[in-house]
Amino acid sequence: MSLKSERRGIHVDQSDLLCKKGCGYYGNPAWQGFCSKCWREEYHKARQKQIQEDWELAERLQREEEEAFASSQSSQGAQSLTFSKFEEKKTNEKTRKVTTVKKFFSASSRVGSKKGNIAYNQKHAFL
Repeated sequence: MSLKSERRGIHVDQSDLLCKKGCGYYGNPAWQGFCSKCWREEYHKARQKQIQEDWELAERLQREEEEAFASSQSSQGAQSLTFSKFEEKKTNEKTRKVTTVKKFFSASSRVGSKKGNIAYNQKHAFL
């Protein structure tokens, strides 16, 4: 038997085992062909890129939300103004009613009405 026939298995070239970045260390299929050092660097770069993209997306969404809020506020401004006038009228009416009721039950109005009633009674008593 020759030496070639005794060697069984898969023959892999040495260059296929080395790190894809060419650093000289051996790569690992679990790390997509990178060595542990290069894998950490690539993973860190990819993670930083994703964080940056997420940050930009968040800023864009925040601007859009602020613009939408501002436009809704300007359209609600007219409605709010109308509602404010309604509230003001309602408050004034309520205040006027309370004032009227207070006057009706105040001591000065009862005294004045008694005096008025006495004068009325005296004036009409002789008729």
